[in-house]
Amino acid sequence: MKICTTYILLIILPVISHGQTQIGFKAGYIYYWFANPDNEHFIANYDYSHNAYSVAVMVRQKIPKSIINLGFEIEYTNRSFSVKSSWGGLGGGQNANFSYSIGNLYLHIQPQFTFGRNVKFYFYPGIYFGTLLNSKLTGSLSYWQMGNPPNNGTKLLDGSAKDYYPNFEFGLYPGIGLEFPLYKNLNILFDYSFTMTYLSFGSSDGSDQSYFLPIGSSWGSDKVKMLNMNLEIGVVYYISKTQKVQK
Repeated sequence: MKICTTYILLIILPVISHGQTQIGFKAGYIYYWFANPDNEHFIANYDYSHNAYSVAVMVRQKIPKSIINLGFEIEYTNRSFSVKSSWGGLGGGQNANFSYSIGNLYLHIQPQFTFGRNVKFYFYPGIYFGTLLNSKLTGSLSYWQMGNPPNNGTKLLDGSAKDYYPNFEFGLYPGIGLEFPLYKNLNILFDYSFTMTYLSFGSSDGSDQSYFLPIGSSWGSDKVKMLNMNLEIGVVYYISKTQKVQK
């Protein structure tokens, strides 16, 4: 944790060392869903709580007369969902009945392109790193296998989701937004971003190769995609590094 904090400070300190610095806070609603792979041996049904939210603090570099600036965010998200799934073949299979409550902490790195003077429009092709901060998992995992004698059983779960959900994330974080003047150096912003925890690339032999996050491996498939649309509102404050000397 100390090493991670040191790296974050080494990245952020050069941003706030010259020009103008924009610091702020935002919060919003996350609309997300899971997209299942086309696999006849895997079936899943999801139930979403629809109360997912995010809160974030940000620091952004603002260089005069430049449309390209660098920004960083530290964001906390909370999502809850239930999944009932089954997978396997003729010789055996498994069934999962899980209820998750997931809290993640993310670091966003955003090279930001800004246009306009009073009312500003911006977009950013960002990237993010994330970790599982807190979690809760309840439910059961059942299995069966043909044999003589047959092998079957059920495992009851009630505790952390650490072993049943990815602990580290990395991916793309594109977004757009609008910023309006509110009072003196204080502005209000509206921000929209999109993330997907799974990317698939075609290989030379025509098959798909999976990269990034195997979000659904604990309930039957490492090709499950989680897609997020994040709508946020916030305030930002400009801190000028160049002050006129009073005589």
